[in-house]
Amino acid sequence: MKILLAVDKSPHAEQAVRAVGACFSGAEVEILHALDLEAVPHSHLSAALIDEYHRKLRAGLQADADQFLAKYQATLSGSFRNVSVTVREGRAADVIHRTAVASRSELIVLGSRGLSEIQSLLLGSVSYRVAHEASCPVLLIKRELPAIRKVLLAVDRSEASDRAVQVLAGETLFPPCGVVVLTVCPPSLADLLPEALRHHGHASASEYLTAVKSQLAPRGYAVEPLIGEGDPAAVILAHAEQEGVDLVVTGARGLRGGLKSLLLGSVSRKVIVHTSKCVLIVHGDSGHVAGA
Repeated sequence: MKILLAVDKSPHAEQAVRAVGACFSGAEVEILHALDLEAVPHSHLSAALIDEYHRKLRAGLQADADQFLAKYQATLSGSFRNVSVTVREGRAADVIHRTAVASRSELIVLGSRGLSEIQSLLLGSVSYRVAHEASCPVLLIKRELPAIRKVLLAVDRSEASDRAVQVLAGETLFPPCGVVVLTVCPPSLADLLPEALRHHGHASASEYLTAVKSQLAPRGYAVEPLIGEGDPAAVILAHAEQEGVDLVVTGARGLRGGLKSLLLGSVSRKVIVHTSKCVLIVHGDSGHVAGA
């Protein structure tokens, strides 16, 4: 498996480095850092001075990066046989996206500082933009992740959900662990329909969860099917806390749906914004699937 580990010198990046070292083995890791000159505030400069300013700024940022990148590479080199370092100039989210495509990465890992609702709406976070735009699964590290012992997999019959199941069922992503497979009956089904139709809906959901379990069980996962009722994002967030999981895995249906999904929101966006857990986002049209 090829992992693209996007870093800076923040504590969140250090958490991501430790998470990769603790939770993955046998992978090829590319450590990526973006020299984002535009992210450094500066006063207005004349055209005659801007090139010299950028030259000095670039040299300073590179010297700073050389120190923490060497530390990160040394941290991982003891656990992985192939750890490379790449530095590219440009806006961080754009650099991560282009590099992931060029290197055919199967998983992007990066630290997440957490988002406010306004930040997520404006796409003001590197982590949110990467999750929004990436063509492969994205693992957002929001807290220390020394091991993956229990996962909450949120499923809903969508293409993105199917691919999330495929990612877990692959042979190279996670070692066998506990997996709570959660599907949510929306409020219209839970509150408005007659009891007979509600029963039919729950029976259909149960059958669906059995099919998902049949895909995951051969990999050694201890699968616990669970049916929730209510607003999907709220139910996922609540169970992520109640079940004591280390990681939430969800498909990203609607995350890249343009202005409509940006304004109305999506389940995956709300999970990214509000959960305190680490999150693995899988797109329905991902170009690569870990383990495929």
